Amino acid sequence: MTALLVDIGNTRIKWARLAGNEIAEQSAAVHANWTSDDFIQQILGSGPRMERVFIANVSGKRMADVAQAALAGAWQIEPRFVHSPAQQAGIRNAYPEPAKLGVDRWLAMLGGRAFEPRPLCVVSVGTAMTIDGLDASGQHLGGVIVPGPELMVSSLLKNTSDIAQRAAGGRAGDELFADNTLGAIQQGAVQALAALVDRALETMRKRLGEPPVLLLTGGASGQIQGAIHSPGREIPDLVLRGLAVVAAQPDAAAPDPRT
Repeated sequence: MTALLVDIGNTRIKWARLAGNEIAEQSAAVHANWTSDDFIQQILGSGPRMERVFIANVSGKRMADVAQAALAGAWQIEPRFVHSPAQQAGIRNAYPEPAKLGVDRWLAMLGGRAFEPRPLCVVSVGTAMTIDGLDASGQHLGGVIVPGPELMVSSLLKNTSDIAQRAAGGRAGDELFADNTLGAIQQGAVQALAALVDRALETMRKRLGEPPVLLLTGGASGQIQGAIHSPGREIPDLVLRGLAVVAAQPDAAAPDPRT
């Protein structure tokens, strides 16, 4: 089977082609103001036609409609919009209402488990930062959601007057204590997020009796990775790899009644 895998985030859209068990290199773009023509040109026109299309969308109905119209017009394919189930591929959802767990978080855990059977702490850093724990048996432990680094910075710059004025012309450095306002804001965001990841790792270690494996994904993960005390592995296409796991399931060809 061949498939197009599409991850529509709040700010960026990522995609890759799947042939058998092989995933091609991930591509990405900012999708603000995209139309179906943009989807066709950027994604469908970037490679051969695929037999099936699997989409994870956390960006809302407009982008879902854009993708659906593009695929119907160019490929005559009805995509499968993936949702978070109660369990799948050996992972059990902690949410009492499973579909309310962001599908990007669910897929990142599926993709992570394909890499590593031990306990996982899966961190995705983009517009928001999410942290999800997974024990060795595949039980989801729940998660945390906070603003990502750029959203933290922009919230201060947009909602204060004195700080915003003082931040003009500054720059960030590598040291914790910055010598200018913009650097102080950016370091504050990075260090706060990194500290939360370290806290999550320590909480999981105490709860499970062993340290979890840290997996990082998302377009802004590189901004905080160096500030996290524990070693971690960065996997940029983790959500797409989760979509590949879904595509390999026996029920992958079944129609999705919610699309």
